[in-house]
Amino acid sequence: MAAGAFHPHVAGFWHRFTGKALGASMWFWMMYRAKQDGPVILGLRHPWDHGHHDEDH
Repeated sequence: MAAGAFHPHVAGFWHRFTGKALGASMWFWMMYRAKQDGPVILGLRHPWDHGHHDEDH
């Protein structure tokens, strides 16, 4: 291939929009799950500790 002969095609609007939307939804989902499960992942809380202690024993 000669120097300067590579000409990539520009992605269309639909592909750029879909890629950004899917990427944003992935990051929003990851941040939501980190908010919900972060303390368990980091070892700050056990998965079975829900904080609901309203049961009568």
